[in-house]
Amino acid sequence: MLHKKPYITVLIFILTSFIFASDGSDMTWFEKLLTFLVSGALVFSLIKGYLTVNKIWKRRKNEEVANSISIVAAMLGFVVGFPFLLNAMIITQDYFNAAKSVIALFLATVFTLIGTGYFVDKNRGVGFFTLLGQALKLEGKESGDLLADMVRPKGARKIIDILKKLAAIDDDIAQEEIDLINEFSEKWGIDIPELKPGRPEEVTNLVELKALVQSYLDEGPDTDVAEGLVDLINLMAEADDEVTDEEAMAVAEFTGMISHYVSAERGGEIEMWEVNIVPQGDEQINAVREILPDLEVVDDRGGKVFKIGKYFSEDYAEAVCEKYISIGLYSNSTKLKVDFSKES
Repeated sequence: MLHKKPYITVLIFILTSFIFASDGSDMTWFEKLLTFLVSGALVFSLIKGYLTVNKIWKRRKNEEVANSISIVAAMLGFVVGFPFLLNAMIITQDYFNAAKSVIALFLATVFTLIGTGYFVDKNRGVGFFTLLGQALKLEGKESGDLLADMVRPKGARKIIDILKKLAAIDDDIAQEEIDLINEFSEKWGIDIPELKPGRPEEVTNLVELKALVQSYLDEGPDTDVAEGLVDLINLMAEADDEVTDEEAMAVAEFTGMISHYVSAERGGEIEMWEVNIVPQGDEQINAVREILPDLEVVDDRGGKVFKIGKYFSEDYAEAVCEKYISIGLYSNSTKLKVDFSKES
């Protein structure tokens, strides 16, 4: 049976040879068992090394694969492996550990060569040390990516943009607001133009700011981070110890938008205000259709209405109503509960 699978015979021979290499009278059965386990671990280390290299060896010419290998980590294998090899060979004469160190050094060699792009076709003719320098330079640029992603929330730049526009929404940027923006931009490593207190260079309107907040939420930030943005927005509005009507309206609406996002992610109902235009006769129906051609008139509460939309704060909804009332159209808002987890 064994002759049909010679590699099994070889494996058994290697393992048993370690056990019986010493004089049986010098070793107990427990010591022989330990020797067997250690020699088995050595063989499995060899198999593991082969499987690790085999998987990546087929892709050694792929530039993306080469760039995905940390050249510094691969070279550290030499720094760790050589001292252990010398210690095992010269001082402790522990040949099992010496063999494991040889395997580790072999893996370090293979990964270093692949990581430098040595096997990539376009690098043919380029010296090894040139490739090594390029790989180290690339790693230097990317070395902080993981740490940055860990300490900088998703959409951090948009959060800074939101804070900048929120600070300018009342046409006056306070020094306290600038300090808060600079604090978070420095913390997250985001470069921003120098901000000066006083009248902002760019005019901010609530519609643009709302679109920016929605754009941030569309990126799918973590719900905990999104909820943290609510606190940050409130902190910004109160930074100069004066909350204007524009800031209060913005904070209320954005808090509602974020609550909507969190509700949609986690499930649950939230309160919203729906704005309707109630036309007084056919003439106003035609007028609304000219202004808002995409809206359809619907029957609601015994009359015909145009549903403008749902908003997250009462103040914002009332501001929308005032916009249409100012041009002679009767408009109102009604409170309702919405479960976004049930809406398509």
